[in-house]
Amino acid sequence: MLFALVAVGVLTGCGKPKQAARSMLTVQSATITDATFEPNIQAISLLESTTTVSLMPETDGRVVQVLVKDGQKVSAGQPILVLDNVQESAALDAAKAQALTDKLNAERYEFLFKNGATSAELRDQYATQAITSRDQARTAAANLGYKFVRSPIDGVIGNLDTVKLGDYIQTGQEITGIVNNSTLWTLMEIPATHAGDVAIGQTVKVASQGNPPVQGDGSVVFISPYFGTSSHSNAPNTVLVKAEFPNLTGKLKTGQFVKSAIITGRKQTLAVPVQAVMMQAEQPFVYKLIPLSRALPGIKASANVPEATKKTLEKLPPSTPIVMQTKVELGQLQNNFYPVQSGLNRADTVAVSNTSQLRSGMPVKVAPASSSQRTVPTKTMKD
Repeated sequence: MLFALVAVGVLTGCGKPKQAARSMLTVQSATITDATFEPNIQAISLLESTTTVSLMPETDGRVVQVLVKDGQKVSAGQPILVLDNVQESAALDAAKAQALTDKLNAERYEFLFKNGATSAELRDQYATQAITSRDQARTAAANLGYKFVRSPIDGVIGNLDTVKLGDYIQTGQEITGIVNNSTLWTLMEIPATHAGDVAIGQTVKVASQGNPPVQGDGSVVFISPYFGTSSHSNAPNTVLVKAEFPNLTGKLKTGQFVKSAIITGRKQTLAVPVQAVMMQAEQPFVYKLIPLSRALPGIKASANVPEATKKTLEKLPPSTPIVMQTKVELGQLQNNFYPVQSGLNRADTVAVSNTSQLRSGMPVKVAPASSSQRTVPTKTMKD
């Protein structure tokens, strides 16, 4: 059965072994060995800053100054807008003056009381008035402070086009956003079928969808206790998983969609390079290289192989490599290698070049492979 489709067209009509050898297709090969894979759950996910706010005034007023520009870096406490504050400034000046006057009176009556020149009741009256005036001055200062709309965080200010000089803005009106992208969350909707594989602390690898991709590493910090209910998605039968990571390059931004992979484990298994794998009716297979001496009994026993072909093969050296189409079961592709679940054994050799021209039972020449193709690397495989 293995040689029902023997294709040795390069040998047909070639009566001499030397001529047959010269016509053989040349392939490169790789030897199957162990590699370490990291099973993962992949998702296209949304980025969100861990520190982002909407800038809103705490009082009504007309804009008299805009102190920053769109996209400018700002510090916590830095003024962004100034509202009309003539009355508040005047009120503060008056309150400060009254507070100073009442303080001096309180100090004078305290001196008089100590020298027996006034009563304790009158001294206390002036002391109470000084405290009241001081608190009124503090209130006036706070009211003036509200006329300066300040950044509550360090970050980058968003679009300020909606607010211009002379505009009247109201308490709680959203002016713009301020975001600090130094630390980000990636918000992943994970199907219920994989939710049980996710755990707090697992590594998450993030890569932008551009070329070359911007990459980052983080860890799972939150797994929603609910399915399909979050402020970001109502996807049914999924669970929100949040990972946090430092935005070391500064190139990733809030609202950006990225490719995320939650690393759920680590295992060592046989691996085959992606160049060796072919698909036929959704079934993966490879061309395994075996010596002619091992393949020839099957070829000779096949009724579908012409007698002339059998005789030609018999004249070739027993060590001549023969390719044999071999079905395989594979895991998830990682870093251009598949984990082998069945079909291949350690130290098997497979063709990794000219595979589209190969047919089961075809003799080939094996050319020296590059160092990356001689064996499957034993390094960790990652997406």
